[in-house]
Amino acid sequence: MKNLALAKLQALSLSNSLPHAWIFVGPESCDKLEVAQQFSQWLLCSNQDAALACGECKQCKLFLAGNHPDFRKITTQPDNHSILLEDINSFSEFIYSKAQFGTRKVVLLYPAERMNRQVANALLKNLEEPCVDTTILLLTTHIDLLLTTIVSRCQILNFGLNYNSALVGEQEAQEIILDLHNLLVTKSVTALQLVDKWIKQWPNEVLYWFELVLSDLIRCRYTQDRKLLKYDNLYSEQTALNNNVEASRLWTMLTNIKQAQQWFGTNSRPNLQLILENIILP
Repeated sequence: MKNLALAKLQALSLSNSLPHAWIFVGPESCDKLEVAQQFSQWLLCSNQDAALACGECKQCKLFLAGNHPDFRKITTQPDNHSILLEDINSFSEFIYSKAQFGTRKVVLLYPAERMNRQVANALLKNLEEPCVDTTILLLTTHIDLLLTTIVSRCQILNFGLNYNSALVGEQEAQEIILDLHNLLVTKSVTALQLVDKWIKQWPNEVLYWFELVLSDLIRCRYTQDRKLLKYDNLYSEQTALNNNVEASRLWTMLTNIKQAQQWFGTNSRPNLQLILENIILP
């Protein structure tokens, strides 16, 4: 999940489509904090042409030393298990100040469920009036304890889903790319036929595999560095599809996948076939 989540966030950032506020939700044992820290450092890094922050530029060194002026971490203290109102007030001043390096600031707040209503309402005011140069990352193990108004203003990344990313082989990825080519370019298959095929072949993995391949496909469109691609051996197939399909169509499908993740994240159980049809249909 870690590599998939980080790659997806980076692809959104590289295409200038990164939502300003995120909720990373998952159990204590998952790697959501590690992903949040790696992504924060990458956002602030002076060299964003690699899969990870370089670790050598001035911004990386400041981040690793805990002294980056454009990064703010808000968490509980050993003597207080709640997020404090004074931290949110300081956060408000931070997000509306000018970035000292580059053009971006990052706020990491966890555990988000440790905010009382007064603190949560103070945070909500900042989410309602977002700053375009600030990325806000909220981490929680219990999204149901957050204000619904906060959740509705954030994009959710669910680390509790079983992505089975290690099981996504190159052969399956190549088949999905070919299927998309047949659907979107040659139009030799309909969306309904494709959904039926995928559910029969991969009933448990299809939604997550589709997201992985689609994220890599979009990433291929925006980077010249094949080392950033999970399926660099499929570069020619990815390029051929990208050359014949509008970027907006791919982004729409990825957005629809994110919406499906939010439904799963709220414990609803939508019909998989209907979900895939809604993702694929224009």
